[in-house]
Amino acid sequence: MTDSASNAPILCAVDFSSDSHAALLWACRQAELTDAPLIILHVVHDPAASPGFYRQLPEGQLRPMEEIAKEMMDEFLMQVRSENPELKGLASASVQMVSGLPPGRIVEVAESLGVSLIVIGSRGRTGLPHVLLGSVAERVVQMAHAPVTVIKAQVTKDN
Repeated sequence: MTDSASNAPILCAVDFSSDSHAALLWACRQAELTDAPLIILHVVHDPAASPGFYRQLPEGQLRPMEEIAKEMMDEFLMQVRSENPELKGLASASVQMVSGLPPGRIVEVAESLGVSLIVIGSRGRTGLPHVLLGSVAERVVQMAHAPVTVIKAQVTKDN
């Protein structure tokens, strides 16, 4: 009998932050070590203040959030790949984008794909907002059936 988890993909959820950058690097290295496929996921969150749109153009027109999110993902991946050409897994990683509330959608996609591991960045929020709202990473840890690795970007004196 073969170990089905050995070929199961690793899912890395990104939000384009420095923590998700660190998480993607870690997930790519883990995928290479375990010979697992890497799936990079971004959940397009529909903000209540302007549903269906990520940001306003200078002319006052709104752009569809999926369009902006795709551009942000392309720029994010181009930067990560150019800074880390040694990570061959980045070139073969598949990219998925879904809409919804990030914690639930990350877990839903992970379960539908049968991933062996979820990797996510930690924003490291603390204090009252953290207590009231919780973080995406914490909610994913609470809800996920697969193991979850939470990565925090290295803090430098400049940060």
